[in-house]
Amino acid sequence: MKKFLLSDLFFGVLLTLLVAFLGGSLLAPVELMFYDFRSGFREDPTQPNEVAIIAIDDASITQLGRWPWPRSRTAALVEKLSAQGAKVIGLTMILSEEQRNPAIDSLNKLADQYKEFVSSGVVIEKTGAEPDAQSPILAQIEAAKQQLDEDGKLAAALKDRKVVLPMVFTIGRGLGAKPEPLPEDVDRSRMTLFPSPIGATNALVSEKATLPLPLYSKVAAGIGDINVWPDPDGSIRRTPMAITYGDALYPTYALELLRVYLNLNPEDVKIVPGEKVMLANLEAPLDPTGLMNITYRGPRKTFFHYSAADVINDKVIPDVKDRIVLLGVTATGVDTPYLTPAGAGFPSMEVVATTIENLMNKKFLVRPTWAIGAEFGLILFVGVFISFLLPRLKAGMGAIVSAVLLVVLLAVGTWLFVAQSQWLRVSYPAVLLAAGYTVIQSKRFLTTEKRKELVEASQIETNKMLGLSFQGQGMLDLAFEKFRACPLDESLADSLYNLGLDFERKRQYNKAVSVYEHITAKFKNYKDLGEKLSNLKKAADGAVFGGAVGRSKDATIMTEGAGMKPTLGRYVIEKELGRGAMGIVYLGKDPKINRQVAIKTMMLELEGTPDQVKEMKMRFFREAESAGNLNHPNIVRIFDAGEENEIAYIAMELLDGHDLKKYCDRAALLPLLTVLDYCAKTADGLDYAHVSGVIHRDVKPANIMLIKDGTLRITDFGIARIAASSKTATGTVMGTPSYMSPEQVSGKKVDGRADLWSLGVMLYEMSTGEKPFKGGDAIGTLLFQIANDNPPSPMEYRPDLPADVAQIIFKCLLKNPDERYQRGMELAADLRKAIERIKSGAPAPPPPSRPEPVAPVASAATASAASEKTAVIEPARKPDPPASSADGTLRIEPGGGGQS
Repeated sequence: MKKFLLSDLFFGVLLTLLVAFLGGSLLAPVELMFYDFRSGFREDPTQPNEVAIIAIDDASITQLGRWPWPRSRTAALVEKLSAQGAKVIGLTMILSEEQRNPAIDSLNKLADQYKEFVSSGVVIEKTGAEPDAQSPILAQIEAAKQQLDEDGKLAAALKDRKVVLPMVFTIGRGLGAKPEPLPEDVDRSRMTLFPSPIGATNALVSEKATLPLPLYSKVAAGIGDINVWPDPDGSIRRTPMAITYGDALYPTYALELLRVYLNLNPEDVKIVPGEKVMLANLEAPLDPTGLMNITYRGPRKTFFHYSAADVINDKVIPDVKDRIVLLGVTATGVDTPYLTPAGAGFPSMEVVATTIENLMNKKFLVRPTWAIGAEFGLILFVGVFISFLLPRLKAGMGAIVSAVLLVVLLAVGTWLFVAQSQWLRVSYPAVLLAAGYTVIQSKRFLTTEKRKELVEASQIETNKMLGLSFQGQGMLDLAFEKFRACPLDESLADSLYNLGLDFERKRQYNKAVSVYEHITAKFKNYKDLGEKLSNLKKAADGAVFGGAVGRSKDATIMTEGAGMKPTLGRYVIEKELGRGAMGIVYLGKDPKINRQVAIKTMMLELEGTPDQVKEMKMRFFREAESAGNLNHPNIVRIFDAGEENEIAYIAMELLDGHDLKKYCDRAALLPLLTVLDYCAKTADGLDYAHVSGVIHRDVKPANIMLIKDGTLRITDFGIARIAASSKTATGTVMGTPSYMSPEQVSGKKVDGRADLWSLGVMLYEMSTGEKPFKGGDAIGTLLFQIANDNPPSPMEYRPDLPADVAQIIFKCLLKNPDERYQRGMELAADLRKAIERIKSGAPAPPPPSRPEPVAPVASAATASAASEKTAVIEPARKPDPPASSADGTLRIEPGGGGQS
C-alpha cells in the first residue's frame, strides 16, 4: 500500500480527479485570466457605425455646473440629438425621483390664496366673474409653474421621440412573496416566453423594481433593465438578455434599445431560457444561466464619443444620424467604472454599447454543446499521460513532450476562441499537465537525490583516503581538493589542520589561510586558528592567486617572520594595488632610500613544458629591459628588476594620478587645446621610445597617466619588444582591438608607425567622444573595419573641429604606414602648429577631403581570423579599485607590463 501511495500512478490519478471534479471552483480564476488573454485577439478597435455616446464627463460638469443638472438641460440635449437625426436615444440616467422646484409649491399657494380673495370679494377681477382657468393672473401663475417644471420639460422632449429609459431590477428571490405588478406603461415591454427544451428557466429573478416616473414611462418608446453583471473577479464578461419578474420576463436595456431601433413590437421579442433570445430574424445564443458573452471591440472610447458640453454649446455637431445614441454620465465620482477584459475604467454606457454592437453584428462567443464532454476528455487524456507515459520518458524527452502538449492545448483553445467563437476551458487540462509534470519530475528528482546520497557516502571515504595519499606524496593542492569534497567533521578538521601546516612549511601562506578558513567556517574556535590566521594574513599580505596568465598559481613572497611584513628582494611589500594579465602590482618601499615604488610580480613556477616556462621568463625580462632603458619625462621610469624564490619582479615609478580614459566620454571631453597638448606630449614620448628601438604596441587613453603636477606618463609597455632584436614573431596579433593598426590586425611585423596610428585613434576619440571604428559587438567586424574601411570624418561627430586637426587625424589613420607620419616628432610638430593657430585666432584651412580607399592590407588569413575571432588579442583588464597613497589617490591598472 505504501508503495502505491508513493507511485507516479497514484499522484497522476489524484491530480486528475482534483482537476476534473474541483477544477470549476479551484481553477476558475486561471480560466478567466486565459479568457481575458484570448479576448485581446478578438478585438477590433475600429469605430462601429451603429452606436454613438454623448458623455456627461468631467469637462462637461466643469463647464456647465455640478451634477445633477436641471432636466431641462437634458431635454435640450435630447432635442438637439433628435434634430441631428438620431434614430434612437437611450437615456442611461435613472429618472425615478422628481426634480421638483420649491418655487412651484409657492406658486400653487399663491394661486389658492388668489382664488380665496376673489371669492371673498377682497379682490375683484375686471371680468367680474369667478376666478377660473381663464383668469389672466392664474394663467400667468400657470405659465410660471410650467417654466419652472424641469420634469415637465424633459417629458415634453421625450414625447413623440424614440427614447428608451432604464429601470433597475433588484436580483434575489427573497422570501417568495409575489412582487407588486408593474404599471401598464412598463408592463408593455414584457417579452414572449417560449418553454426551454431542457427545462431551464431564467436564472436572474427579481422581486423589486426601481422604475422611471410615470410621466416619463408614459412617453418612453421602451424601458429595460440597465444592471451590469460582473463575474466573481469583478470583470464584466457577460450580460443578461432578460430578467424574471413575477410571471413575466422583461428585456435588459441593450435588448430594448435594439428592439426600438429595429422598429419591432414588444411581442416580437421572444426568449427561450438557457438557449437563445430572438428579435425577428436575429437570434442571440444564451448560456444556461441566461447570459450572453460580450466581445469588446477595444479599449475605452472605441465608439463615437462626444462630450455633452461640446454638443450643448454647438462646438461639435455629432455624427448621430440613423444611430443609437446613448446619453449618460461618465464623470468621476458619479458613474461607476467597470473592469473588463479590454481594460479597466469602462463606463456602463460602453458596456451597453458593446452589447448592442455584438447583437447587431451577430458577434457571439458561445459554449458549444460538446464543450463539457471535450473538456473532460482532455482532462482524462492528460491524466493518462502524466500517470503512465510521462514517468517512462527520460527527463529531456518528458520536458519536450509536455511542452509540446501544453502549447498545442493552449493554441487549439485560442484558435477556437478567436477564429471559431467557441469557448473551451482548456486551462483546466493545461494546469493539470503543468502540475503533473512538476510533481512527477520533482518526485523523480528527490528519488535520484536519495540514490546519489547513498553513492556519495561511499565516495567520501574514497576521497579521504586519496587526500591523505596525495598529502603524503607532497601534492598538497590535490589533497585539499579531495578533502573539500568531504563533509567537514572533527576528524577531517584534524587532517585539514595538518595540511595547512604543510602549506606553511612550503611558505604558501595564502593556501594555508584558505585551508584554515575552510575549517573555521564550521569550527570557529578550532585550536589556535584565530591567532594563526591573523599572523598568516599579515605575512601573506602580498601573496596572490592568478599570477600566471590563464592559470591559478601562487606568487609566494618570502617573509622574515609570521608577524613581519613580507619582502621581495630588498623591497618591503606594503599592500596589493591591482592585478593584471601577467601578474600582481604591489605598493612597496625601498628601505635604503625610503622611496615608495610600484612592484609588478610574476610567478615563474608555471605549468607547462620547460620551453614554455623559459619563454615566459624571457618575455618578462625583455619587458624590463625595453622599458628600463627609456629615460624620458613622458615615460614611466623602471628602477629595478629581479627574481627571488621563483617570483620575478620589476620595481617602477609610483604614479600619483589617473589615466585619460574618462576623458573619452562625450559628456567629459577636455578642451581641444588640452587634448592636442596631451597628444603632442605623448607623441614626444613615443618618438623617444621608437628611436631607442622600443615599440609600445598598446597605445590607448588607459595607458596614458595624467600626474597631479600636470605631466604625462606613457605606461604599460607590457607587450613591447626590442625592435632591433626582432624577437617578436610575425603572425601574432597583440594589443587592444579598438586601437590596433591595420598592420597589427593582419599579424604583420610592426614598427613605430603602428603606435602613431593608435595615437591617432586616441586623438579622434578624445576630440569627439567616439571611436573611429566600432564594429558592434563582434571583434571580427571591428578588425575587418580597421583593415579595410575608412573612418567617418571626426567632423561628423564634432562639426566645430578645426579642419587642420581633422587632417592630422586622417593622416594618422591612413592604411598604408608609408603615408602616415613617419616619426612621433613630426606628429607632435603638427599638433603644436594647430595649437598656435587656434590660440592666435588665425582662420582654419579648408576642410580636408576624406582619404581615398586603399587596397586592404588584411590578408586572407586575417579575414579568416576576423570572421572566426581567432586573432590573439590581449584580454581587456578590469582595473582594481584605486589604492590610496599618503598624499593622494593612486590608480594602478597592471597589464602586460606597467602602471596605468
